[in-house]
Amino acid sequence: MISGLNSYSSTMLMTALSRNSQQMEDLTVQLSTGKKAQTYGGLGGQSSKALDLRSEISTYKGYQSSISQAKLQISMMNTALSRIVKIGSEVSGSATSTEYNITDQGQSAGQLTTTAFVKEALGLLDTEVDGDFVFSGTASQTEPTRNYDQIINGFNGEDGLITVTDERMRADAGADGRGRLTLSSTGGTVSLAEQATDFGYKLDTVTSTLSNATVTGPTGSPPSIDVAFSAAPEPNEVLSFTFTLPDGSSEVIQLKAGDGAADPEEGVFAIGTTPADTAASLESVLAYQIENNVKDEGEAASRIQAAMDFYDTSNGGEPKRVVGTPETATTLDTATNAGKPTLNWYVGDNATGSARDTATARVDSHLDVSYGARANEKSIVRQLAYMTAFTLPTYDQDSSVDQDRYTALADAVSAGLSSVNQGDVVKSLQTELGVASKMMTDANARHTTSLSMLETASDGIEGIDDEEVAAKIMVMQTRIEASYSATSMLYNLSLTKFM
Repeated sequence: MISGLNSYSSTMLMTALSRNSQQMEDLTVQLSTGKKAQTYGGLGGQSSKALDLRSEISTYKGYQSSISQAKLQISMMNTALSRIVKIGSEVSGSATSTEYNITDQGQSAGQLTTTAFVKEALGLLDTEVDGDFVFSGTASQTEPTRNYDQIINGFNGEDGLITVTDERMRADAGADGRGRLTLSSTGGTVSLAEQATDFGYKLDTVTSTLSNATVTGPTGSPPSIDVAFSAAPEPNEVLSFTFTLPDGSSEVIQLKAGDGAADPEEGVFAIGTTPADTAASLESVLAYQIENNVKDEGEAASRIQAAMDFYDTSNGGEPKRVVGTPETATTLDTATNAGKPTLNWYVGDNATGSARDTATARVDSHLDVSYGARANEKSIVRQLAYMTAFTLPTYDQDSSVDQDRYTALADAVSAGLSSVNQGDVVKSLQTELGVASKMMTDANARHTTSLSMLETASDGIEGIDDEEVAAKIMVMQTRIEASYSATSMLYNLSLTKFM
């Protein structure tokens, strides 16, 4: 019979109890955390490999975080651009779908609606994602656009689009309202020539079915066209001039020979008794047609081009202005060179180089994807220019002249913003962003696969088998209980008293 414990036996029993208790605690922590050890030092010889795996896992998760943020920005940019395309289509439809009906504000319902659309488009270009303005290039902390009222009316001593447009219209029309074309006749010859200027109409082609007339040109610098009559043409024979307008669009003026009185409105010139009489009538009718065209289609083209020159400030540019007095000016230059302070509507990053490169995401060890954008990119500027040009002029409901002016502008805006002419322009930018997004998606898929393998390997080193640990806990619990029982008997103590 054992009656007691000597000092050595007591120490051994207590050491065993303490060791079992510590092992029990370690197993419990392992079960709750799913880890073999709470420090890498506890993994022994496997610690170095575990650290390497953790480093790789962290790197891949960093890539995924960058991809997630970049794809969110691209998604928001694409939403904004899609809406801008939609707005353009709506303006295109409304510009010509309603009758000429001018409100008390001097504008049509379509113009007033377009004003709201322009403001919406500017707001879309100010899209912010997690504190970054996505259309500001590298200046992502700067809201990229000025507000509509400042853009139109100017601000802080700088001219706005109204002033820029007014000057451009006057410069394109010229002092005589003939689109910077010089028209004259000498004897039986009518001459039409461009003026040496950046403004006005440009001669493209001339076609003729006139008999007894020699038509030459455009030739020379600046180009000119001559129509020389040697005798009378036949009635209903046609002479057609094709012009390039300030916005790059084309306009055809067709004249017809008539055996009665001239009819300038219908473009009919009179066949005279002499070549000089015929030439004089042709000159008069052509002058009338050019002047009328300049007032209508020419004004529309000037408004659109002025808006383009105002908005298109990409790659470090600035708004362009007429140099000098508009009616006699010959040169279009930057606002600085023209000496005319002009509001710059875009205030984000405007350095030279690709707008896409203004934001990049590291999505793999050797792969950076560019996805930046600037609000003043040409594809976006075109949308804004056409829409804003439509919002500027006012009209008189009772004026047939104003109705013709309105119709010309509405037609030009509608055509310019039609799905054929405007959709693909902005969509090209969306396509570039879509390619960037696809590259990120593909990289993310690779990282997901790599992470799965790395985490499996890491778990093999750091992780535990839950069932195995649970079984060990049960065994250890039985062992501890047995040790407590044995010790209590040896000390003649209950387990409860021992604890």
